[in-house]
Amino acid sequence: MSIPTRRNKKTFLLLGLVTILFICGQVLNSCHHADGNYVKTSFANDSTLLKIALLPIDECNILRLAKESGLADSMKLNLEFISYDAMMDIDTAIISNTAHIYFSDSLRICRIKEDSLRPTLLLPVPTRFSLVANAEKKIDSITDLHTRMVGGTRWSQLEEYLLSLIDSTPENQNEIYHVQINSIPLRFRMITDGLLDAAIIPQPWADSLSAMGHNTLCDTLLCGMGLYISPMALKDSTLLRQAQILRKLYAKALNTDKAN
Repeated sequence: MSIPTRRNKKTFLLLGLVTILFICGQVLNSCHHADGNYVKTSFANDSTLLKIALLPIDECNILRLAKESGLADSMKLNLEFISYDAMMDIDTAIISNTAHIYFSDSLRICRIKEDSLRPTLLLPVPTRFSLVANAEKKIDSITDLHTRMVGGTRWSQLEEYLLSLIDSTPENQNEIYHVQINSIPLRFRMITDGLLDAAIIPQPWADSLSAMGHNTLCDTLLCGMGLYISPMALKDSTLLRQAQILRKLYAKALNTDKAN
């Protein structure tokens, strides 16, 4: 048996190293190509995909219908919707940088403390809200809400609206308790179940309550609501272009909705 020389040992080590590198390369290659979605999901995000955080209201449903009808595709908009039941959930989404566009309230946007996270108004969207009272509570006017509970969202245009209504009532009848019920579907259920005397609620929920026999005391278009663009999307030229097209899409979809 021949004894390996120092040169042979170096050769064996070199061959072994080459073999190991080759095997590692094959393994990595198989990881990247065994599942096509793996590469796309982990390393190649579609920069044209515009993620939009929406509420379950008519003003947001306009965008949903625009996508379903193919209008968004015709304008080369690649949209992904993330649905939330409450503006407070939208706040959390903003702070966690979940989407590029958010449907929100100017008063709530102002409460985002971090400048680096606070979105900028992209498109104002006046939003219809109604003050609806449970039919069994015998509430027929604003003054009947004295010492009653009204559900809504604090620190919002909804609260400002309620305060303006309270200011319009006689001083001895304006003690109205504003209960924070952030979830829109929950506000709806609490009215139908008689757990709330009244609530400020958007469409189509308000019309559904009216159809069930509950009393609509008043309604209005609240300004200060709208689509807000995140700082991240604002700095990305591709996403910013998509957001600008989104404004045109909303206007076109809104006109189509009115025509129907």
